[in-house]
Amino acid sequence: MSNQEMNQQECQVCRDRELERVKTELADCQKRSQSKDRSIKKLNHKVFVLTAVAVAIGAIFGKEALDSITEWIGSINSFNSSVENFNGVVVPAPSTVALFAMVPFATGPWRRRR
Repeated sequence: MSNQEMNQQECQVCRDRELERVKTELADCQKRSQSKDRSIKKLNHKVFVLTAVAVAIGAIFGKEALDSITEWIGSINSFNSSVENFNGVVVPAPSTVALFAMVPFATGPWRRRR
């Protein structure tokens, strides 16, 4: 076997490996794409349902009720975001700590009833 034939054979093996790797990556990409498509369909369904509920509330109770509900939901969301962004440490007042420390002494021994 000549040196040139050997290089061509090696290149063919390398090409086959590269082709298999690309096929595997393509299959993985297609799976991820299908998963994203399913999640997008679920979110679109939720948006549709919420829109239908909002239209029904608006039709039954009027625009004012719908505005007050959306304002209430907005206040809940702002509270949640402020709680999530809270990085401080909550430390009880010294008097509260003293009260918690007194509880075991004030309650007395626990007895098991038979």
